[in-house]
Amino acid sequence: MISRRGLGALAAALGGLLLAAYSENLLFLLGAVAIFGFVAGEIALFHLVGPDRGRAPFVATRTELPRVLSPGGTAEVALTVRLNSEVPVRAEVRDLLPGTLERVEGSTHRRAWWTPREERVLRYTLRAGERGSHVVGPVAITVESPHAFAWSQWLLPASAQPVRVVPAAPIERSYRIGPALRTPVQGQLALRHRGFGSEFRSLRPYQSSDDIRHVAWKRSRPGQLYVREFEQESRQDFMLLLDVTPSMWAGLPGETALDRAIEASSLVTSAVAHSGEDRVGFLVQAERLRQYLRPARGELHFRRVAENLAYLKPVEGSFDLASALDHLTRRLAINTHVLAFTALDGPLEKVPTAHARFRARGHHLYLFPANRAGFYPPLPEGAPGRTALRWAEVHETERIQHRIGQLRGHGIPAFPYDRRGATAQVLATYGRLRTWGMA
Repeated sequence: MISRRGLGALAAALGGLLLAAYSENLLFLLGAVAIFGFVAGEIALFHLVGPDRGRAPFVATRTELPRVLSPGGTAEVALTVRLNSEVPVRAEVRDLLPGTLERVEGSTHRRAWWTPREERVLRYTLRAGERGSHVVGPVAITVESPHAFAWSQWLLPASAQPVRVVPAAPIERSYRIGPALRTPVQGQLALRHRGFGSEFRSLRPYQSSDDIRHVAWKRSRPGQLYVREFEQESRQDFMLLLDVTPSMWAGLPGETALDRAIEASSLVTSAVAHSGEDRVGFLVQAERLRQYLRPARGELHFRRVAENLAYLKPVEGSFDLASALDHLTRRLAINTHVLAFTALDGPLEKVPTAHARFRARGHHLYLFPANRAGFYPPLPEGAPGRTALRWAEVHETERIQHRIGQLRGHGIPAFPYDRRGATAQVLATYGRLRTWGMA
């Protein structure tokens, strides 16, 4: 194809020919003909004997490419490009990135003369943004004529393995779930329940939160009380309810309210996977139901839950908590603990009635509302917009506290969280549910 420079050169040469013919100056005419012939000849030779347009003269290989990144995380990328032609060419190599992957250092393109069989490496650093599966590439190769009057372009295949951008879920981290939930051997969760049971497990010192009915009076003495622990005999079901409306996108990349909710949900999934017989499912809700997985167990099910959590994205709409509770009331067959992560932006008028029907079926709801005022770091003194941000934070804090107060008035426990995450609240809630059956 003819480039803009080539079109300009042809137009200028043609104009010179017309002026030379009009002036009837032989030397001027010969010079104009020579210039026009030079430009037209380079363009013609490039298309006739230049690089084969049916096959790219370059080969690109990715030697370094991350497979998994956290939102906001960075990684090094290396692209090796080799010229297979025996003729030197002037070319530009450009690695195309999706909009969700941002280049922060280095260069994704190089324009230079390439000698036969020359090999060069493009190195740059990219930063991950929105979660999901993103393909890096393809690689655009543009070969130009010596004076850039004409060019040809090819697109080399993209990377075979996409880059997965998922939140840094704390599944593999070491957390203290609680002394009554760990075996003394491998640190895995045990199905131990401080309550009624048929098989005695052990004695332990009395704590202020223990039921007085479990005190082993015959083994206790003044100043030192002991309580009995029994093996749990009943399975518990957990349901993760996630709000995916745009209000959950508050915060910095990788630290949004939805990112923190997914991290906490991953922690619950990991804890249930380590238990003996508990089950977990999840429901994604916006203005309407988006996705539902019934509570279940098994490696395949846990993998499905983890993968679906990792790829959640905000969708338009307003979160309807009452609609979600009605759907769960119809779907859940046995008593289930529902852990709901939401920004509480939707209507609440129908929630008391829906929650009453939900509780009548033996289910329990635990809310983790996102305090969006706590998802942005404070601006330094004197920074532009600091006063406006402070006003918005106060307004949002008052709003979320008022809504939490309304829901708590109807008997719904609520544990707000900010950019520091919801793992502490989830751990405390899960530990109480596994230990005492309530939080």
